Amino acid sequence: MTFHPTNNPVFWKQTADELLAAKRFEKAAAAFQQLCDLTPNDADAWCGLGQALTGLERYGDAVASFERSLVLQPDAQNALEGLAGCYEARGEFEKMAACRIRLGELSQN
Repeated sequence: MTFHPTNNPVFWKQTADELLAAKRFEKAAAAFQQLCDLTPNDADAWCGLGQALTGLERYGDAVASFERSLVLQPDAQNALEGLAGCYEARGEFEKMAACRIRLGELSQN
């Protein structure tokens, strides 16, 4: 495989992070999706995708991304926070509370 930005996860990570920070959520989601395709076991990539999708108010898709991140890294606080926010936006308060309880448990350790 030759070096080319389209198959370089570092390129996509940097690009996605910059787009997310600039609140360019549509482009950030596309960049994070590319990163997830290249590195499907990267919990941070899935969490980033969830954050971008949350910015687009695509909460169902964001929930799926945050859940994938948590499968890969069960104690990922940023994914739990994002998941709680999505559940709150969707009015799923019991699920939101479960996420907040878990976050509290993690902060005590």
